[in-house]
Amino acid sequence: MNTLTKNILLKKLGGLNNSNYLLEIQNSKYVLRIPSKNNTNNFSDEHDILNIVNPLNISPDILYHNKDTGVLLSEFKKSIKINLEFYNSPIFINDLISILKKLHGLKCTNYFNPFKIINENINFLLNSNFNFNHDINILMKKLNLLEYTLTQNIHYGLCHNDLNISNILYSKDSVYLIDFEFSGMGDIFFDLATLSWFLNDEMRNELIKNYFGNYSSYLKEKLENYLFVVKFWNATWSFIKSMNNNSHYDYKLGGNMILDDLIIAL
Repeated sequence: MNTLTKNILLKKLGGLNNSNYLLEIQNSKYVLRIPSKNNTNNFSDEHDILNIVNPLNISPDILYHNKDTGVLLSEFKKSIKINLEFYNSPIFINDLISILKKLHGLKCTNYFNPFKIINENINFLLNSNFNFNHDINILMKKLNLLEYTLTQNIHYGLCHNDLNISNILYSKDSVYLIDFEFSGMGDIFFDLATLSWFLNDEMRNELIKNYFGNYSSYLKEKLENYLFVVKFWNATWSFIKSMNNNSHYDYKLGGNMILDDLIIAL
């Protein structure tokens, strides 16, 4: 047992909501995820979704997942560093769309409603006397208008709902998705808008054409409207994280930078 322990190498990886480690045992590499104490996500729902997506080879193989604690052990996939230039390339977008279509074609019993979550987050922050730097009523008015418009015609699918760059791996010309904590049924435009956040306008058009097979002003407007929802959701999540933050990352500053962007665009 002592010999085995000596042959285990542990290296801390990045992560905002969890502690992640590269685990190496006898020349085999794995990723160990340990959720932070203030992580309140439903790991039972995540467990069900991991079982659904695992056979499709769109994420690293899961070796262990505890649906009560969220502790997860998965195979390690070595990924290239995805810089902004490669992110805005047709090859990356095309490969990513291929994976997303597989994911969006699946079904689960969990539902993700960003409008409800944002409202709940804002109410929690207000009840906690959070000091907003922006006129939150203006942003909520815009959100309510968008909710009415965007829920008239929903493109349903199983969505990842947290497709930031740290949750996308590009290994040997293959794309893999990780961290399905927020995944659930919803409008696939939440995923597409998240991806479009750091795309230039030309590549946003390319994203639409490659996913749907055609481009229309309706699809582009829906993408841009959902980008507002995505940014607002991320900002409220950051503000809540800032209230109990033990990491070096300034969550409140990050949230305020997002709202700065939304206010300017109004």
